[in-house]
Amino acid sequence: MSILDTSGSGKKQAHSPEYYRRRRQQLENGIIQKRHATSTKNNIGKIKRRWTRHCEYLGEDPLQFLVAVQKGDVMVFLEWILDNSKIKKFSSLHENWRQWCQLYRKAVGRSLHAKSCQDINDYMKEHLVARYNLDMSVGEKPVMNVDDLYIVLHHHWTRDATPYPDGRQIIQLAFLLLVSAYTASRPGALVYVDQNERTNIQHFFGGADENEEDEEDWDLREDDLKTLCYGQISLILLPNPGGLRDHLVMEIDLKHTKGHHTKPKRKIFLMSEVKQPVFDVIVLVLTMAILDDAFSANIHSVEDVFMARVSPPRRSVRLKFKKDKLNVPICRQPDSYYSGMTTHPMKPLRYHTYLYYLQRLSLSVGMIRAMKPYDLRRGTGEAVDKTASLPLLQQVMGHVYASTFQKYMNERVQTHVQASFLGIPSEDALMNILSHQSRYIDPRAPSKYDDLPESKRTKLSNHPEILKLQQMRDALAQEAKELYGSMKNASGTKIGELKAKADAALRAAKKNLKEATFTGARNEFFDTIDTLEINKQLDPSLLDMKQDTYEPQRIVHRLKERRRLADLMQIPCQELSEEDDIMRRVVLINALIDLGRVERVPSENLVPKKSAQDTITNESQEASPDEPTGSEQGFSPSPEPRDRPISLTTRHCLFCVFEPNYQCYFASARKAREHFEKHLRNFKRDQFISCPDKFCGLAFRGHRAFKSHAEKVHSIRYFTEAQRIKAGL
Repeated sequence: MSILDTSGSGKKQAHSPEYYRRRRQQLENGIIQKRHATSTKNNIGKIKRRWTRHCEYLGEDPLQFLVAVQKGDVMVFLEWILDNSKIKKFSSLHENWRQWCQLYRKAVGRSLHAKSCQDINDYMKEHLVARYNLDMSVGEKPVMNVDDLYIVLHHHWTRDATPYPDGRQIIQLAFLLLVSAYTASRPGALVYVDQNERTNIQHFFGGADENEEDEEDWDLREDDLKTLCYGQISLILLPNPGGLRDHLVMEIDLKHTKGHHTKPKRKIFLMSEVKQPVFDVIVLVLTMAILDDAFSANIHSVEDVFMARVSPPRRSVRLKFKKDKLNVPICRQPDSYYSGMTTHPMKPLRYHTYLYYLQRLSLSVGMIRAMKPYDLRRGTGEAVDKTASLPLLQQVMGHVYASTFQKYMNERVQTHVQASFLGIPSEDALMNILSHQSRYIDPRAPSKYDDLPESKRTKLSNHPEILKLQQMRDALAQEAKELYGSMKNASGTKIGELKAKADAALRAAKKNLKEATFTGARNEFFDTIDTLEINKQLDPSLLDMKQDTYEPQRIVHRLKERRRLADLMQIPCQELSEEDDIMRRVVLINALIDLGRVERVPSENLVPKKSAQDTITNESQEASPDEPTGSEQGFSPSPEPRDRPISLTTRHCLFCVFEPNYQCYFASARKAREHFEKHLRNFKRDQFISCPDKFCGLAFRGHRAFKSHAEKVHSIRYFTEAQRIKAGL
């Protein structure tokens, strides 16, 4: 409620003296509420719900008990949390204690006494840690430097075999990695961190603020999306009189940094073009702007950008974006449509989607642990700390206090103390290698559950917990069929709900066991690989034999756009002339634009050199007579022709495997079979069906004959007629 009201004419109308006396009394007895960020409100709301359950268990009123709380009450509450949760680390318990202090200040209006806080901290460390055997260890803080980032980006462009909803997602991921490294920004400044604003109003005891208004529906085009949009990016041309084109630079204005609601402070980062294509973020921005038709001027291609010059008396020219594009996020979320998954025109990329991409990419590279955005933030902070002053480091990192950066530092001391004491030159190169993640990379480590040996995967189906849940599900399904005739008729009934809960419990158990098995296999690999390799080298029986050298499997890109781009990213560009460099950039950006227009990016096939003839080929990807061959363009050669029909797994679709823009590999064999039946709906029961594998060159009459051919020749078994009917297809 404001002190002054504004009338319709715009004039301020003063209140009566009685109003100010009453207002003074309210402010004297009330609590001045601090404006918290959404994430802080979520944390306070979570501890509030725990405090409420604790008070209900003790039969106390939550608010009155909080106002009259003593240190013993807080100690008992923390002990109650440990008794009713799965907390195993001291840091988690301390976080609950810190959040409770925020709740206390928010609801009561003052902080707990300092002596009481000290006693509570001592009680947690001396008694609760020993009683509940809490883990006091501090987790490692991984750091990524430029070498680590190069390995990740090189793999992303040239060797990544994972599928994507469309080509733009590949470009967005590289853009986010580079901007994170060049700005040391938190992920919340670049992607959308989903927070439920509607559940944060009643996050403390005492009700909502008086000024709190009901929220309206989220308008993607009018509301502040709290993510990086075109309006925060400026592409600027600077004059280069002696060159073939002007200099192109970029400014990124990070608005949504930590604390921007209470202490707004702009941070504008300057970026320029670089020689190495994997590190050139301006190339990616130009690509996405052209794909979105975002330029206000008549710029529709990269050639138009490079033709523009700065004319006197101007000292610079800004490539402005259209007004309706200023609030459009640069990185957007893939969304589901009737034709499949594709990038949404407005929805910002969500943080969890970004994390999923990072985890999948880092495990594919062979890192010992999944990469996180803060790894790059720490690496950039260390690099800036070596070259810039302390105030500039605080500005880049967004820290109010200089001591905060110490929490970001890697636990390995970033200086050669031994060399300093002995007075010898420092081994900076060795120190750099030892301090970063590339030291642990091994591409032979399993990157997904399917990479595990068959013996480990078969143990999952025979696990006692899985067998018990399967028996429960089957018993409920049998009972439902006896009572209602089918599971479809049993939906909505009590037995149907129990069957659905049993299915959910079975799926959750399988997921947890898969994750535990996969994590255990990766940990076992990295724990034993060092000893195994040393023992192999020292084995007397192998001393006279030539040691096998590791040769990475070569990737066969099914998409010609992806194959072309992989080759362009590997072309040496340090010694190119200015004219050749311009041509390289034009070709590279056009290749990125072609990739960004691809609707589906399928999974690739890693193929050893000895079995290249067994790879999946696609005749639509062969070069036409008017196009130069792969060797003339500098591209990788196409796979050699096969000498036998293709052999598939139960998770493949025989139709989709020969379509480059469709998903051919599914999460389970059942999903692949159900998808295969959708293709068969296009054929009548007695109609001739041609085998998609051109090597066969055969047609079969009817569904049964075609499925028999798929099983005998292509080693893939689909639904029988009885199974198809039972599945309801």
